[in-house]
Amino acid sequence: MVDNKIINYVKELINQLNITDYIGILVYGSYVGLRSNKLSDLDVMIIMDNYNAQICGSLLINGIRVEYFIQGLQKIYDLIKNEINHNDLSHITKFVTCEILYDVDGRIDEFIKYVKILYNTEIKTSFNNEDKFSIFSINNKIEDLETLINEENFYSVYYVTLEKIRILYSKINGIIDLPLTKIEKIYSDDNFAKKYISSSIHKLPNKDFINLYLKCIKINNKMEMFNNLKKLYCYSFGKLDFDANNFSLKFNKKAPFKV
Repeated sequence: MVDNKIINYVKELINQLNITDYIGILVYGSYVGLRSNKLSDLDVMIIMDNYNAQICGSLLINGIRVEYFIQGLQKIYDLIKNEINHNDLSHITKFVTCEILYDVDGRIDEFIKYVKILYNTEIKTSFNNEDKFSIFSINNKIEDLETLINEENFYSVYYVTLEKIRILYSKINGIIDLPLTKIEKIYSDDNFAKKYISSSIHKLPNKDFINLYLKCIKINNKMEMFNNLKKLYCYSFGKLDFDANNFSLKFNKKAPFKV
């Protein structure tokens, strides 16, 4: 339930933006999920009808940073359909855990119910040629890392490669994707994870993967970091019937290719 303080922040936001023809207002994020701290923003989505633009912005209202999006209803339907197709449930998670502050004709409630149906549908596992090419690319990045041990750009290549492993492992195993800024908290705090995911359908990676991943995100001796990354890579893809070192694939699509 949204308290009166949040309602007043949203009213002031609407006044400052001088918007009158909206059909719905949603609030979501840490303030709604009772996870807020002194660094938290209040997240607000203002939904319009027959609206092709997308506006995002930020305002400081009574000492609270309010981040807002102005979006058309059809556009957010299109957005979540695209996310389902790409196993990226970041916006869907927001809608599932949001609170409706305003709904002019019931269409916002209908939309949220539709999103919840999608959210509570099991993610299909997938391992196609594009995934194989991604493993091949990750394997090459790991080989590059070994030559970058004494270079300054080791860390940037390392953490990009780490996230490629996590995202692809999730896709192949039908695991819900999660926002990068919350990964460590979700992986290390069971109560936070349950509140954030809020569905018995979706699961986290198993404990072995989580433990290996948490070791990888620690800044340590470069060689130890490199060895941890190789262990995660081998764990994530080692049991697949696929050898990244002996792999050939013909692409019939135009550049740019995913690497």
